[in-house]
Amino acid sequence: MRAGALMIAGAFASALLTATAATAAADPATEIPGDGLYLVNVDIKPGAYVSDGTPDDATGCFWRRLWHVQTATDYNDPNYYIIASDFTRLHPVRIVIKPTDVAFRADSCGAWRLVPDTPTGSFGG
Repeated sequence: MRAGALMIAGAFASALLTATAATAAADPATEIPGDGLYLVNVDIKPGAYVSDGTPDDATGCFWRRLWHVQTATDYNDPNYYIIASDFTRLHPVRIVIKPTDVAFRADSCGAWRLVPDTPTGSFGG
C-alpha cells in the first residue's frame, strides 16, 4: 500500500512541476510591436532600439523612458516620471533603454527592434 501511495505522490509532484515549468514567464521581448507602455526587464529587454519612425509626419513620434509607472494615487503630473523623452518626426528613431528604467512608452512611433549598441551616442542615452 505504501509503495502505491508513494508512486501516486511522485506522479503528482512530477505533473505539478511540469505544469509550473510550462507556465513560467517568457523572456522579455527584443521587439516592441508599437504604441503602448512596456515594463523593462518584464515585457522588453533593455538596450538600443530602432524604429522606422512615425508613419504620419503630421502626428510625429513621442517616446518616454520612465522611472515609475503612474497610478491614480500618484502625483498628478505625468511629466514628473519621465527620465528622458522626445517628440520627433525623424526617420529612423533610436533610443537606449537602460536596465534601470522601469518602463518605456511610445506613441505613433511604429514598431521597435533591438539593435547592437554603438558607442557613438544616441537619443535618450
